[in-house]
Amino acid sequence: TNVGLWHFAKLQQIKGLCFSGRVAEAVGSSGVQVESETYSLVLQECIFRQAYKKGKRVHWQMIVVGFVPNEYLTIKLLILYAKGGDLDTTHIIFDKLQFKCLVSWNAMIAGYVQKGMEEIGLSLYHNMKQRGVLPDQYTFASVFRACASLAVLEQGKQAHALLIKSQISGNIVVNSALMDMYFKCSCPSDGYLVFSKSLERNVITWTALISGYGQNGRIKDVLESFHRMIDEGYRPNHITFLAVLSACSHGGLVDRGKEYFSLMMRDYGLRPRGKHYAAIVDLLGRAGRLQEAHEFVQNSRCGEHPVLWGALLGACLWNNVAEVRRLMKDSGVKKESVAIIKSDKDTRYGLDSIVTHDGDRLPCRPLANLSSFKQRCGSEAYSKLEVIGIDEAQFFEDLYDFCTEAADHDGKIVIVAGLDGDYLRRSFGSVLDIIPIADTVTKLTSRCELCGKCASFTLRKTEETRTELIAGADVYMPVCRKHYVSGQVVKEATRSVLESHKVRCSSVL
Repeated sequence: TNVGLWHFAKLQQIKGLCFSGRVAEAVGSSGVQVESETYSLVLQECIFRQAYKKGKRVHWQMIVVGFVPNEYLTIKLLILYAKGGDLDTTHIIFDKLQFKCLVSWNAMIAGYVQKGMEEIGLSLYHNMKQRGVLPDQYTFASVFRACASLAVLEQGKQAHALLIKSQISGNIVVNSALMDMYFKCSCPSDGYLVFSKSLERNVITWTALISGYGQNGRIKDVLESFHRMIDEGYRPNHITFLAVLSACSHGGLVDRGKEYFSLMMRDYGLRPRGKHYAAIVDLLGRAGRLQEAHEFVQNSRCGEHPVLWGALLGACLWNNVAEVRRLMKDSGVKKESVAIIKSDKDTRYGLDSIVTHDGDRLPCRPLANLSSFKQRCGSEAYSKLEVIGIDEAQFFEDLYDFCTEAADHDGKIVIVAGLDGDYLRRSFGSVLDIIPIADTVTKLTSRCELCGKCASFTLRKTEETRTELIAGADVYMPVCRKHYVSGQVVKEATRSVLESHKVRCSSVL
């Protein structure tokens, strides 16, 4: 009897800790086998509070005391591991389920989509349908996100047709994901059609519309939608203003961008965050007004916040990193806010440095994999770090996981160089603000124009300049690695080649 009373008191204590949000204490106190209801309660709290490591401790405790979870608890564990990103364990649990219900399928699909493995997520979706399990609104939300990241319009349209056929009333989350899919697949008219037919609207749907127009370069529609949103009585939030400021940046609307920046403080009482300040820096940087951007950083409330200097780095890229770092030091920024990483497999310039197209040599950290960076850096130094640059990113197999952790969980600014912009958008979706090295990248083999040696090099094409970029020169000219490193030599040699051959890039290609 005493043992029974003790167990009852223990269970009540665990429940009380869970209901009061003290999950860590609840997990720590569950040192004995408890009933399924209590395990379910603790696991649900871990999922709700995103305390995935604590949830794993609960699972471990189940195993230690010999508790065999029922089907309901097994699905809870499946959701826990899926949301925590441990897809290997998720798959093991999923495969052992005797009856794979819709909830378990949804957890699997969402887990892979959130991890950036959209193809597998869509494959599971099709497998689920083949087994006769009908999707619900949660399924469609994940499917639309996957189609948006992969820009697979036809699959997205098929899923949309099934949504309509199933007579499932789309909620705000589903409609926002569907809008995002159409906008990212370059179908802004269809995106707007989803918005116009939405029976329920709020700041989320309006922001999805505004962001979608911005992604498609329709700056006028961004601003018109923003003002229409305000006229209809909806109050913009921080994300809405960030989308508007980004649109102004891409549209070169410097004065309008400054007005909206003031508007969010003056009329809506929204204190700008680091990303809003960074958007203004980007706005000025894209317009070529770097000096004004520098002055804005120094005079802003976040003048010493490295996120702003990260935006300056984004505007300048690698060539001016050293100068920006000097300005940061002169402005009193005490944090070591830029770290550049390269792979120890890339030995072309030596392991301790990278070389820009202009021939500047910058120090970096050579690593075998990105997952070891935090440990090598040290927790204290990593916590002070605001900007992380990854050079020649194609060497790192764990690139996606590292960037997700650094950007989404740790709030770092991540600049990725060395990969084709289309590849980055396809692999990363909307996880990061990617700064691609070019719009398209082509690997070529030829002979160096300077010494005649066999040379493998990269042809980088950008829409802005409509020229071919080789080793920092704006003409088509193959060079070997030795001459590629000495950027200024290449530029001088390029001028000589042009003067002697009277040939321009466009006529060669």
